This record gives sequence, C-alpha cells and structure tokens, in this order.
Amino acid sequence: MKVEKLINLLYQLKMADLNMTEIFKGQTNINLTRYVLLLFLHRHGKMTQTDIQRELQINGSAISRHLKGLENKGYVTRIRNPENNREVVVELTDKAKETVGNCGHDPKNKVLVEKFDALLSTEDVKQLSELLAKLTKLEI
Repeated sequence: MKVEKLINLLYQLKMADLNMTEIFKGQTNINLTRYVLLLFLHRHGKMTQTDIQRELQINGSAISRHLKGLENKGYVTRIRNPENNREVVVELTDKAKETVGNCGHDPKNKVLVEKFDALLSTEDVKQLSELLAKLTKLEI
C-alpha cells in the first residue's frame, strides 16, 4: 500500500470517528467516552479510578477530566478510599443508573439505531468490528 492511500484511509477513519461521536453526543447529550464509563461502572459496580483507567485504557489526565465532568453533572461520586488515601473510588449515582437503564428506550436513541441498521447490514457490522479490532491491536 502506498503512503498516500494509508494517509487517506487514516483520515477517513478520523472523520468517521468525529462524525459518529458528534451524532452520539447529539442524541444522548453525553460524550461517547463518558457514556462508556457509565456503562462500565454499571456493569462492574464501584471501582477505583486507577482500575477504570487500566481496564478502559484511558490515560490518567483524560480519566480525571471525564470523571470530573460526570461528577459535575451528577452521574458519579468520587471519594478517597479511607484505607488508602491515594485511591479514588468511583460510584454511579441513582441519576446515572436511571440514564444507563433507559439506554435504547429513549425515542432519540432508537433513531440512531435505526439509521445504523439502514446503513449497515449485519455482515457489514461484523466486518467493521473485525477490522477495527485489527487496527486496535496494530503495533509498531
């Protein structure tokens, strides 16, 4: 593959990412990464900030920024672990549990799913997922 073709592919991937994250935020009023954080905590319960950072592979300053934003909107609480003052424990609030529990039930969310279903077949989604998994594992 020529460098120019690779650059074009990478730029298309970047533009698709920007488009999808903007559409998601417009439909849910929550940044995609922050929504993933809420879903992760919903599945796993309260956790330390460090554990969340490691599991979701988000750097330290970004996880702090996202959690602070979620805390300011009333979605999470962060408290110092009384047994280890260096650890910050993160837990979902009732507001976040309700928001995550309603995922997919809001008519605006259904519009997004319907648009994806109209655009991508089941096979398309499978192939896209496989390709993205390969790109995620790419190392140099």
